[in-house]
Amino acid sequence: MEAALGVFFICCMSVLSPLSGVSDGELRGCPPSPNCVSSQSMQYNIVHKVDPIVYTTTRQVAFERMAKYFHESENIWIIEEKEGEYIRVIFFTKVFRFPDRVEIYFPEDKQEAQVRSQSILGLWDIFANRRRVNQFRELLAKE
Repeated sequence: MEAALGVFFICCMSVLSPLSGVSDGELRGCPPSPNCVSSQSMQYNIVHKVDPIVYTTTRQVAFERMAKYFHESENIWIIEEKEGEYIRVIFFTKVFRFPDRVEIYFPEDKQEAQVRSQSILGLWDIFANRRRVNQFRELLAKE
């Protein structure tokens, strides 16, 4: 019974996870459940850690490229967009329409985008968030 209760609370923690947004130049952290990845997680946290997305264009071009992708894609709801700096969206999976929260932050001082992707429902995401971050990486790597 305790194990089932523990799994239930971990699942609820992903719904009630830290708020979204940027605080002191960093995205909020991931909950303890393995359904979230972040480029600003601790270096040795292999469950949540992904590398930031490095781009070779200007910050504005990289932001516009990501914003265009979000505006033109299906199954994406744009929640917040701060021009040239931050985008927060909700992805909906194609088959079951599960929601995933994605945030991308473009700091001024580096040519890299910080990213956080989290499945809102469920305990595990079957690496969907890591695959999504890799798609963003490919999109920003184009010249």
